[in-house]
Amino acid sequence: MIKGKKVVLRPLKKEDFPIMYKWFNNPEVLEFWYGRDKPKTKAWIKKHFEPIIAGKKASQAWAIEAEGKLIGYMYNTPEKNDEGEFTGRLELDILIGEKDKWEKGYGSDALRAMLTYAFDKQKAERVFLMPRTHNKRAIYVYEKVGFKKEGVLRHFEKFEGKWTDNIMMSILKGEFKKR
Repeated sequence: MIKGKKVVLRPLKKEDFPIMYKWFNNPEVLEFWYGRDKPKTKAWIKKHFEPIIAGKKASQAWAIEAEGKLIGYMYNTPEKNDEGEFTGRLELDILIGEKDKWEKGYGSDALRAMLTYAFDKQKAERVFLMPRTHNKRAIYVYEKVGFKKEGVLRHFEKFEGKWTDNIMMSILKGEFKKR
C-alpha cells in the first residue's frame, strides 16, 4: 500500500472490475482513455487485467482510493533490458474514472505518491508518460507534479480512428527530490 495525502494506492483486485467496466463504457472517460469508439467488455477487462494482477506482465496495476472508494487506477511499468534487469526507466499511466473526482487534486496526489515509491523503492532514475496532445487536463496535472515536456511523438497512435500526436514527458529522480 502506498499513501498520499488524499489517496491510497493498493494493488488492483478482480473485485475492482465492475467499477472499471463502468468507467470503460463511459464516453466522458473514454474520450481521454481508450477512445469513445472502443468501449470495453467484461471479458476484455478480465483478459487484460488478470495477467497483470497475477504478476505475469511487467506492468503493475494500482487501484486509487479516496475516502475508501475506488476512484481510478494507475499503471507502473518498469522497463527491463535483454537480461531482465531494471533499466532505471519506468512508465506511468493514470486514470481517474470517477468524474466527480476530476480536478480536485486526486490525480496529482496519486502521481506524487507513486513517484515517491518509484524513486525510493523501485530505484527508478527516470519516470515518463506519453499523454495525447489533446488531453490538456492531464498535461496540466503532469506539469504540476514536475514532469517536463521532452517532445512530440508524431502520429504515435490511432485514437478514435485518427492518428494522434502524443507528448513525451518525464521527471528525473533529482528533479523530483528537489521539489
